[in-house]
Amino acid sequence: MKLMKKFFSCLLALALLLPVYSGICIPAKAETQYTPILRIHGEDKLYWVAEDGTQYQLFEDGEYVQAILDDALPYAFKGVLTGNWDEWCDRAFNQLKPAFEHFKPDAEGNVPADTYAVGNITADDVVYKETYTVSESYVFWPDMRVSPMDEADRIHEIAERIRELTGHRKLIFVGQCAGNPYLMAYLHKYEEPDDYAGVEAVLISTTTSNGLPNDDAFFSGTVDFNGNGSLLALKKSDFTPEVNEFAGGLLLQLIYDSLDLVYQSMPTQALTLAVFNSVYNKVKDKFIARVLCEYYGRCGGYVTEVTDHYEEYKDYVFAEPGEKETYAVQIAKFDDYYYNVQQRQPDMILDMCDRGVNVSVIAEYGYRNKYFLAGDSALETSDTRVPVSRASFGCTAANFGETLPDSCVQERMDQGLGEYISADRQIDASTCLLPDNTWFIKNAPHTFDLEPGIMSLATAIVRTPGASVQTLEQIGFPRFANLVPGAAALEPLQAVNENDQPSDLPETSNGFTAFIRWIKSLFRLIGALLKAQIASRNADG
Repeated sequence: MKLMKKFFSCLLALALLLPVYSGICIPAKAETQYTPILRIHGEDKLYWVAEDGTQYQLFEDGEYVQAILDDALPYAFKGVLTGNWDEWCDRAFNQLKPAFEHFKPDAEGNVPADTYAVGNITADDVVYKETYTVSESYVFWPDMRVSPMDEADRIHEIAERIRELTGHRKLIFVGQCAGNPYLMAYLHKYEEPDDYAGVEAVLISTTTSNGLPNDDAFFSGTVDFNGNGSLLALKKSDFTPEVNEFAGGLLLQLIYDSLDLVYQSMPTQALTLAVFNSVYNKVKDKFIARVLCEYYGRCGGYVTEVTDHYEEYKDYVFAEPGEKETYAVQIAKFDDYYYNVQQRQPDMILDMCDRGVNVSVIAEYGYRNKYFLAGDSALETSDTRVPVSRASFGCTAANFGETLPDSCVQERMDQGLGEYISADRQIDASTCLLPDNTWFIKNAPHTFDLEPGIMSLATAIVRTPGASVQTLEQIGFPRFANLVPGAAALEPLQAVNENDQPSDLPETSNGFTAFIRWIKSLFRLIGALLKAQIASRNADG
C-alpha cells in the first residue's frame, strides 16, 4: 500500500509548485539605470474556469488518487495473488482519466482557452520598473503543458515589451528549475540568430534542462528499482501517524530494521527488488503509458526532462496504432527542442561566452534524491530533485553521504586544481562546463526565490561585470557555500556544517549483524504487544 502511494506521488507531484509574481506600476519615461532582468521560473498551478465562473485546480484535493486506492485496491490484491493486473489497470486508469479532461492539450499541443497557469503573463501584463535585483525582476512562469518552442514566442513578446518600456536593448535572463528549458529555447530561437546581441548575462540555476534520471525513466518506461537507492529512499518514506506511534514506535523501528536487513543481505535484496520490478512491468503499459499519453507525456515542459531515453519515450508513450500520427505536430515540436536546443546546450553556452555574454550557473546539493525509479539515482547527491552533476553541467560528485576518493582529490591537488575541491570533499568543480562561473550551495533543497542568501548571490552574479568565482570571492561570495535557511548571507562551506543532512546508511556492515538486529526488534515488538494485552486483561478483570 505504501509503495502504491509513493508510486502515485511520483506521478502526481509533477503538477504542484507555488506561484510568485510581482510588479511595480509607474510610467516609462527614460532608460532605466540598471539592465532589466527577466526571470523564467518553473512550473505552476493550473486552473480550469467552469461556465459558472467556478475555478478548479488540477489535483487540488487528491480525490482521484484516493478513488484509485479505494476502488481499485481489491484488484491490486488480486494482482498480487494471481499476477494478472489487467483489471486494476483498467479501473485505476478510468478513475484517473477525468482529472485531466479539462486541462489536457489538444492533438497539436494547444491548451484549452478556459484553463490557465498562474504567472503565465503576456506582454500586456508587463509594467515599468526602475530597480532590478533578481528578486525584483520581471517573472514569467511558462505553461508546462506547452512546448518550449511555442512558449519561446511568448517570452520574446515579453522581452520586446521590456525593451520598449525601459529603453534597454540588452537584457539579463535568469532561468530557474524547469524554466531553464524554456529560456534555452527562447535564446536559440530569437537571440542566437542575432549573435546574442540582446543578451547581457544569463544565469542558469537549479536547472532541469539536462534531464532528471527518475522522470526520464518514468516517461520512457525504463524504470529500474534495482540498487540500494530504492531501499534507502523507501526508508525515507513518510509513514502514517498510526504506524509511527504503534507500540511506542517499535513497529516503525522494525520496518527500518527490515529495510536495513534487505539492504545488507544480497539474496533478500534481489528478491525484494525483483518483486517491485515485476509489479511495475505488469502495469507500465496498460496504466502508466496510457496516463502519460492522456496528459503528462504530451506536456512539453515535462518532456524536456527526458534526455537519456528520448527515442524510447516516444515509442513507449505513443505506442498504440495511429498515436504517432495523431500527435505528429506535438512530437515534431518535442524533436525540435530535443535535437536543436537540449542537445546543443553546451555549444550554445560556450558560443554566448565567446560573444561576450556572461553565463553563470548555480547548483545545489546536500540531499538524497527523493525519487528512486532509476536504479541507484537515489544515491546521488542532489537538491532533492536535480542531481548536482546535471545542474552544474558536469561536476564530479560523490554519492550522498560519501566523499570523493582520496586518489581523485590528490590528483587535483597535483594538477594545481585544489581550489575546485569542496571543503566537504564531495564536489570537484574542475570538470564543469564553466568551472570558474559555477557556484555550489549545500543544504539548499531545490529552492531559489525563497532564500535571501541565494537571491543575494544571484544578484551579485548578474550585476558584477565579468563576474567569476574569483571576482565574487573578493566581495564575500565563495564558490562553495552553505545555506542557513532564512539567513541574509550564505556561509562559507566547511568540512562539516551544522545543518548537513544525515546519510541514513545502515550502521551494520554485514547481513548477519543486520539479521540479529532485526530479530531483536521483532521480539521487542512482540514483547510490547504481549505486555499491552496482559495489561488490558488485568484492567478488564
